[in-house]
Amino acid sequence: MIRGLDHVVLVVPDLATAVREHRERGFTVTPGGEHVGGLTHNALVGFQDGSYLELIAFHDLAAARGKHSWTPVAERGGGWADFALHSGDLREDAAALGDLVARPPEDGGRTRPDGVAIAWRVVRLRKPLPFLIEDLTARELRVPGGDAAKHANGTTGVGKVVLGARDPLVVARDYAKLRARGASEIDIRAADRDGVIDVTFR
Repeated sequence: MIRGLDHVVLVVPDLATAVREHRERGFTVTPGGEHVGGLTHNALVGFQDGSYLELIAFHDLAAARGKHSWTPVAERGGGWADFALHSGDLREDAAALGDLVARPPEDGGRTRPDGVAIAWRVVRLRKPLPFLIEDLTARELRVPGGDAAKHANGTTGVGKVVLGARDPLVVARDYAKLRARGASEIDIRAADRDGVIDVTFR
């Protein structure tokens, strides 16, 4: 079953700048590390509700074209790219979602700045639906908690994900299947392109 929102993804042009700006806005930012494949690196803003904001940047955008689904967002100057739902059993969820699954399970991972290697598995769903993620290493190694999830600005979690859709009725019908398995509620709005258009925090 799906255990709720895992994280939201914000593509940024420069990771160091994004980290500094978020810290200036009162967020505690945890360095994330280097993703497998070497195309991207990230930093994380963990929340007390167990979710987090991922700040992710490409090392070389030109080299990443055609190799990563979020490069179009980077080419627009950055912005909201995606969101993930936390799966307790990825294969079971994928089987239950049937034709909503766009690709079979894929392994991923990153190496943290302290040298700890973490691993996960994802299932990509039909766009603009989110992806599902299941931890292969302990979740607390991937998701910042404790003092790292406390922020001077008082933010405690993600309030709402707003998903834009060219065909909102179809997307709402498809997302209802995720809701039935435990997905968090989101706003789905008509838009000229599919994808996350806003995220609010509480």
